[in-house]
Parts: sequence; C-alpha cells; structure tokens
Amino acid sequence: MLTMLRRLEQGLALLGAIAVVIALLIVLVFTIAQVVDRYGLHVAFNAWDQIAQLALVWLTFLGIALAIRDRVNIRVDLIDTWLSSGVIRFRNVATDLLAIAVLTVVQVKIWRLVEIGGGQVIMGTPFTLSATFMALAVGSGLAIALLSLRLIIQFAEAVRR
Repeated sequence: MLTMLRRLEQGLALLGAIAVVIALLIVLVFTIAQVVDRYGLHVAFNAWDQIAQLALVWLTFLGIALAIRDRVNIRVDLIDTWLSSGVIRFRNVATDLLAIAVLTVVQVKIWRLVEIGGGQVIMGTPFTLSATFMALAVGSGLAIALLSLRLIIQFAEAVRR
C-alpha cells in the first residue's frame, strides 16, 4: 500500500514535470518565433506573445505545485536551525494542512472564473481566458494531490514504526 502511494505521488510529480517542460518549450519556441517573425518573416500570425504568455502562466502554476512538493518554495527558515526535528515535522504537517485548506478555497472559487473566461477569446488565438484560469485550477489541484499524498505517506510511515 505504501509503495503504491509513493509511486502514485512520484507519477503525479513526473506528469507535472513533463507539463512544465512542455510549457517551457512553448514559451521558448513562441518567443523566438516572435523575434524571427518581427525582424525577418513578417508572417500574418500576430499572437506569438499571447501564446507564450499563456504557456508562462501554466509554467508558473504547475511549477508552484512541484516546488511545494519538494519543499523548495520560498519560505522563512531563520529559526529552523534551532528547532528540534519533532517541531520541524509538526510545522511541516501544519503548513501542508494550511496549504491544502487555502488551495481548496482556490479550487472552489476558480471554476466560476473558468466558466466566465470561456466567453472571452484571447486575441489572435483559438484560446479563451478559460485556458488561463485552468492553469490555476490544474496547478492547485496538483498541489492538493501531492500534499495530500505526502501527508498520507507520512502518517502511514509513522503508524508503521
């Protein structure tokens, strides 16, 4: 059971990492293509920057989920050297639970924006603003899943000892 949970967590993290790499490649390709088009080709396609921006939004929110998973997100660790390992474990569990609570509120609220954004086209692209808001929905959902799995695994390991 514990092995299955770890594999599930690693699989979700891998999918998130693949999505981050794809978003990064899209940002790179469309940014370079915009420069090439502007100074050389003069193609009629005028949405290079909108698509790059959309991919950057996805990159940001998926990256945040992966940073939270690896505990490399920005935080103040000034007193960590003076805390015992038990207090640090307690703090980590408490902040994971708090993050899940905040991200759950985001999940509840974001779907209305996804619905509203469906009627607003991003100029020059086949996308609507729903694609932008979906980045927050997917990123926060991924973070909730990864944090929940981490907490379940930690609890199972503690019970097992």
